[in-house]
Amino acid sequence: MPEPGNHARVITITTEAEDGPMLLIHGGAGSRGNHNAEEVDRDLNRALDAGYARLKAGASAEEAVIAAIHVMEDAPEFNAGRGAALTSDGIVQMDACLMDGDGSVGAATGLGTARNPIDVAQAVKDKTKHVLFAEPTAQELADWGIETEDNEYFITDERRRQLVNAQNNGDDWQKHGTIGAVARDAQGHIAAGTSTGGITNQMHGRVGDSPLPGCGTFADQRSVAVSCTGIGEAFIKAVAANQIASRVRFAGQSVEDAAKATLDEIDGYHGDGGVIILPAKGRGVVAYNSETMKFGFRSESESKVQS
Repeated sequence: MPEPGNHARVITITTEAEDGPMLLIHGGAGSRGNHNAEEVDRDLNRALDAGYARLKAGASAEEAVIAAIHVMEDAPEFNAGRGAALTSDGIVQMDACLMDGDGSVGAATGLGTARNPIDVAQAVKDKTKHVLFAEPTAQELADWGIETEDNEYFITDERRRQLVNAQNNGDDWQKHGTIGAVARDAQGHIAAGTSTGGITNQMHGRVGDSPLPGCGTFADQRSVAVSCTGIGEAFIKAVAANQIASRVRFAGQSVEDAAKATLDEIDGYHGDGGVIILPAKGRGVVAYNSETMKFGFRSESESKVQS
């Protein structure tokens, strides 16, 4: 059982729209740190533009999730794709997961060359019999049609500075930047995706919650789609994304109450972070117990970003 935490205050933001196409995204939760709010706002809006345009065109929730995540993976201020955090040996090891409300899911971990890790998760889901691949080979990536780059492409000067700081002054686990998206399409189908570079100075081979279905990413047409960000170890111990869905489906809790209870449990595991949640029918919810969270959402009637 988790130790009693201090039950840090959980902040929740709820969308206005209860049905119809909707997209929620996040760009990480944690301490405020030093980031360019203008750039973050710009790229959150770009991600919403890309994903919601797919929904308006009649595309599936999964397609909208991928389109939004592509933008954030290519934007260096987020900890995913280009701009991913560096491991203790100074390289990038990225993870991603994609899950549809029908239960189909694909994930990958230890990616060092895939330009858009979410594409690898989709390939595992659609082109293999399996769910999770660790360090897929160059040949497998080529067979799946994945665009690749040298590992150096993903490394930025800011991530190098953060690694040096962590190794000289101790790890700061309060700065997270995992990105994710959940979407509902015009048919009411839902999907979730998450992509991350992990944690600065993590041990080589460490895997967090993001690529683990039910921990950092989950979608079930009978309840909700969830993408998480925060201290991955705590989210794994709480099986956070599935716990939220199960609280909604089996315990009959509201999405807000399910999010709060799950984040309280994560606090008991000495973790913090945030979640974005979208039911097949009902209002979307953003919830976090960290100092701040970068997020955005869009529907026909509303659009909001917070950096």
